[in-house]
Amino acid sequence: MQLVANYELKTESSIVNDNLVLRINHPRGLYRARIKNIPRTVYTTPFLLSLHLYFEAPSLTEAKEVADGHLVECMNMLAFTTGSRFQRHRIRQIVEINGTPMQTVLMWSESIEYEDPQPFLDEHIARSIERLSEFDLPPAIRRAMRWYRLGVNEVNPDDQFTNFWFALEIVAEFQKSTEKVPDACPKCRSPLYCETCQTHPTHRPYARQAIRDLLKAVDRNCEDETITRLDKTRNSLMHGATLKEIEASLPQPHEQIVDVLGRLLWRALVHQFPKELFTQQIAMGFPSTYVHRTMHAVAHIQTIVPKGPDGDIDLSFKGMTATVVPFGPPQSARPFMIRMTSEQHKRLARFAYAKGDQAEMCLRVYQKGQEKDGHIYAVVLATDMAVISEALKSEKPGEWQDLFREILAGASS
Repeated sequence: MQLVANYELKTESSIVNDNLVLRINHPRGLYRARIKNIPRTVYTTPFLLSLHLYFEAPSLTEAKEVADGHLVECMNMLAFTTGSRFQRHRIRQIVEINGTPMQTVLMWSESIEYEDPQPFLDEHIARSIERLSEFDLPPAIRRAMRWYRLGVNEVNPDDQFTNFWFALEIVAEFQKSTEKVPDACPKCRSPLYCETCQTHPTHRPYARQAIRDLLKAVDRNCEDETITRLDKTRNSLMHGATLKEIEASLPQPHEQIVDVLGRLLWRALVHQFPKELFTQQIAMGFPSTYVHRTMHAVAHIQTIVPKGPDGDIDLSFKGMTATVVPFGPPQSARPFMIRMTSEQHKRLARFAYAKGDQAEMCLRVYQKGQEKDGHIYAVVLATDMAVISEALKSEKPGEWQDLFREILAGASS
């Protein structure tokens, strides 16, 4: 099956002429790439390259994985020959080329308009940072903290694991014992004996031994199997493999190994601070997963896809887009929880589905309501609560205002 994928790339290099189309034909016919500038009218937006990738795949369901592999190879060569950064910004469509105007298309949604942050920072975090900063971190631990931050920031799980491992090695080397240990038999792990010298050869702990000792010290439940799996993953990545390529030997999903290492590293870093600092309450946290994910919708459609003047498929798709609509306006503060009766919830529904100045806000509150112990508990977005509070504070008349006065008065009584 012949297909074409429409990608956009972030890059520091552009084609010398906006009207010039560059074509790269793989010598073994694996793919051909059509690259063109996407001219900007607003220069506050990032510059992007358009890359159309023509390739073959067994089926449409397998097409994206095949296309992504070819794209990586193409970007590797672009970076190698230019010294510039090339990153995938997004994929827009994959189109089946069947020789007729009507084509089968996978269309990815536009990036979600915004992604809200996690409202986590508060006075407790600020005071905890001040408390922990009382300890002057050794340079080695400062470097490890830097690699931890870079690992958290990375969007590629392979790079996250690698950065976390750099940090773990630094911590392990910094605090490993100065006492020498005997060489161990590779089979039974018992100390080796030299018959000529009539002694057990010793050495300072190797990096692998230091890491094992560190992990056992910071997490008593860390099993040998986990340490072995982490070590094998590290070796595979350092020798050119990817997490996806070794996923058969990893838990599912294979990115889970990143979370295992990230949490153990976090524990190891915590142990570098004096215990005395924790006699007072310290507010800290780590994510449920270190792996970054972005939600997209994919539409499977059939539509007419014409050819452009140069004979290639025209992938502009003007007038047709797929979008993911956010639940509400952008948020940065924590949401609120309110309690109401079933009767009040039904009244709220009338305002939510009727024409009114705040119908959308009422609908959001109504949709977030769940029954528990005879009451309805609803999550209210911070921006919606600001609107409600302002209306009640200014004593504006209105039916929905009266309802929320009643609800909030009941909560405070």
